[in-house]
Amino acid sequence: MGKIRLSALLGDGMVLQRETENSIWGYAEPGRTIQLKMGEYQAGGETGADGSFEFLLPPMKKGGPWEISLEDGENRIVIRDVLFGDVFLLGGQSNMELPVARTLERFETEIRTTEEPEIRLFEVPKEYLFGEKREEIYQGSWWKAKGEELLLFSAAGYFAAKELHEKEQVPIGLLQTAVGGTPVKTWCSEETIRRLGLDVEELEQCKQTGYSKEIETEEAERAERWWKEALHPEAEEEGLAETDGPDGIPEKGKSAAAVHSGGSIRIPGFFEGTSLSGFHGGLRLKRSIWLSEEKDWERQEAKLYLGALVDADITYINGVKVGETAYRYPPRIYQVPAGILHGGENILEIEMLVFGDGGGFMPGKAYELRFGETEVMDLSGEWDYEVIRQMEELPETTFFIYKSAGLYQGMLYPLRRWNLKGCFFYQGESNTGRTETYQEELTAMIADWRALWKREDLPFLYVQLAGFSDGKEHTEGTDWAELREAQRKTGNVPDTMMVQAYDLGEYNDLHPTDKKSVGIRLALAAEKLIYGREVLCRGAEVREVLWKEEEAVVRFLPETTVLHAVEKKGSLPEAWKQAEVKGFEVIFSDGSRSAAGAVLASPETVRVRLPKQKEVAGICYAWNDCPLEANLYNEAELPVVPFEAYK
Repeated sequence: MGKIRLSALLGDGMVLQRETENSIWGYAEPGRTIQLKMGEYQAGGETGADGSFEFLLPPMKKGGPWEISLEDGENRIVIRDVLFGDVFLLGGQSNMELPVARTLERFETEIRTTEEPEIRLFEVPKEYLFGEKREEIYQGSWWKAKGEELLLFSAAGYFAAKELHEKEQVPIGLLQTAVGGTPVKTWCSEETIRRLGLDVEELEQCKQTGYSKEIETEEAERAERWWKEALHPEAEEEGLAETDGPDGIPEKGKSAAAVHSGGSIRIPGFFEGTSLSGFHGGLRLKRSIWLSEEKDWERQEAKLYLGALVDADITYINGVKVGETAYRYPPRIYQVPAGILHGGENILEIEMLVFGDGGGFMPGKAYELRFGETEVMDLSGEWDYEVIRQMEELPETTFFIYKSAGLYQGMLYPLRRWNLKGCFFYQGESNTGRTETYQEELTAMIADWRALWKREDLPFLYVQLAGFSDGKEHTEGTDWAELREAQRKTGNVPDTMMVQAYDLGEYNDLHPTDKKSVGIRLALAAEKLIYGREVLCRGAEVREVLWKEEEAVVRFLPETTVLHAVEKKGSLPEAWKQAEVKGFEVIFSDGSRSAAGAVLASPETVRVRLPKQKEVAGICYAWNDCPLEANLYNEAELPVVPFEAYK
């Protein structure tokens, strides 16, 4: 007898949208009678020719827990601990995907003491599909915001949910679909890709039978060979094929690496302009750590901070592996268990892989060994290095999960029956190289999602890009500013709202860890757009610029906004107080720019000083990739929206 089969979404601990009908669907043997029970509610029906069935639960008020049972006379399934509340889809790329675990350095006390079982999350399996749409999800489970499960939550999603749960006193369900590195095109339907005409050739290529799997297999084998040759060149010579290390890499000590050249390098810093400029391949970096003989270090635990390096590392202390990371972005924070360190000389060793040009150690990060809360050993400075093997540049990987319509069909389509309160979206970093079409693409994507859920007014809240400049404290790049402007313009779509985060970025980290502030701002926007609360949820926007001979007078909307400037140090505000307005630039007729002095003339007005020596074409505010110097906020401590204005 065939069993009753349900989507993994329909599982213990699930959250269904309150105050609307909810679908309970599945499959059993064709022609069977299925009975559903939930409390006093009962319904029955017969499966179709394909074995499918579907019931609509009546609208329910917030709360629970409930049990839902399904039986066909031979088989019975019970879904336990069901809550009715508000359900939000979490979409986008890595800054929405970033887990709570990555924010522990900033929020550990708060996170470790959190126990909020009415906030729940289901992470949708990261699977692309071309040429057809995935009908169902059969893997995954609902997690609760407590203990180790909380560490797996989207950090931005969790902090938004926490705010809404506290303010609205309603259970919150999160469907997490974010995938790191994804451009907006992968979240669009195939029909939209064809209508926009931007990536049709790519779409057709990906639809070819076996194409993606063939490329993925070929590239995975190529990358594995590259890693082996870069770190263990003699393995090729000796015919060493069997390995037992991670990703097929031999464990430390299995083979001795050939040394071709070496020297010293200063950490942190990029390799450009050093003896390793242009290098790609395998390196071994070493440094001695001297510890007092008077202390029993073997019983001492420690934490090793190696900032962020480009690109991959396997790190050892005294020959014992303490951590590894296979790509450039995550901060290296490795636990050092007791029994590894000892009095006297200790050897810290990094086997490092540089896939392409531009290797090095990200500036502005911590490079240190910490013992408890107070004892810190600085690890910056000169390190010895030796070249294991210099390689040809590792070709970029083809990520089919980034390709047109792949995740719309593989991840979003199976969710279409699940009722939503709204969508939270944080994406755009992967579109900064194609800013000119982003507004059109994002607008089309929003329409796709609303069509999929059959709701033209489905609320869509999204995050304007955080500041980032790839380790450069000062940058003149504007690709990210132009993407932010495309995001701002998308706010003209009805039932959407943008929240800002450029001030929450970090010049040296693509994944800034202050996701709590992002979540709070998303929740504020939801309070306004979805729950109809009268809250200030957005920074002031420019209303007009009055041009005078020696100054530009900038007035902001709304006129009731009370602006103030703050003194900022580092990447985040530390001292909230009256200060000179920073972040304005003058745009000259030749296209060049320079910083402009500005003062707050009234709660809604800023006066920007204009130079006389060159012809002025316009001004701008917070208009670069990483405008962390911009310091103008409203009374809700929300930053002024970036803008360009021309005469």
